[in-house]
Amino acid sequence: MEQISMLDEKFIVVDIETTGLDPFDGCEIIEIGATEILNGEIVRNHNRLIKPEKEIPEFITGLTNISNEMVENEPTINEVLPKFRKYIGDTTLIAHNAKFDIKFLNYYLRKLGLKEITNYMCTLEMLKRVSSYKGKNKKLATACEYYGIENKNAHRASSDTFATAQLFLKIRDRVDL
Repeated sequence: MEQISMLDEKFIVVDIETTGLDPFDGCEIIEIGATEILNGEIVRNHNRLIKPEKEIPEFITGLTNISNEMVENEPTINEVLPKFRKYIGDTTLIAHNAKFDIKFLNYYLRKLGLKEITNYMCTLEMLKRVSSYKGKNKKLATACEYYGIENKNAHRASSDTFATAQLFLKIRDRVDL
């Protein structure tokens, strides 16, 4: 892994909330959050709720506080994802447990005939290479607690991306090469 240069660099931290664990089982994206990092500073944080084709399971509403009523007038993934793909362009994405988020995003990007995401970094994987963090679990909540990062609305995309952006900025120079 190369040293991460923050001079004149832009990253977009992404997080999604879904109706389940696997898009291949019919699970859908119900929220996308993004936090921009420019030259080592967090400059923008936003999110978009998405109306799924099926009802949001009660378990997911309990976890995310995203209800069917909240998304009933929101745009669908077919409306949101092309705009999101254009917005991120070729910028390096950052996510905590990126395999999960990228799997979902790429599944729906393929369905829409859009370019898949291949340029990304994972803060969960980065934590595995921080010697002072070895032996601790790699959940975002644990890492936030360890590094003194507040995540007021865990399991909501904009809050999780903001926390992940802060985590990335704290650990980027601590990753053992």
